Amino acid sequence: MAVVEVTKFETRSGEEELFRRGMEAGLPILVRQEGYISHEFGTDLDQPLTYWLTVHWQTLQHHTEGFQKSADFQAFVANFRPYLTRPASLSHFSPE
Repeated sequence: MAVVEVTKFETRSGEEELFRRGMEAGLPILVRQEGYISHEFGTDLDQPLTYWLTVHWQTLQHHTEGFQKSADFQAFVANFRPYLTRPASLSHFSPE
């Protein structure tokens, strides 16, 4: 069953561009993962220091057991982690 991962990132003021560049540098790592379908990334229009990433996966396990437990995941987050004010918040849901 397909699943959608929704992640919220909060950045430090003045480091938004560094965060965006870091995310853009990391996205090729995400795209090559087994079970990856598609993604959207953008700025929260109501909270400009907040960004959202939605990723469509073939199954929940592709994200949680595959990508999140891989060395690729660590490489992915290393691109933008320094610009976050706190750890990203994450949810999964099943589209109906």
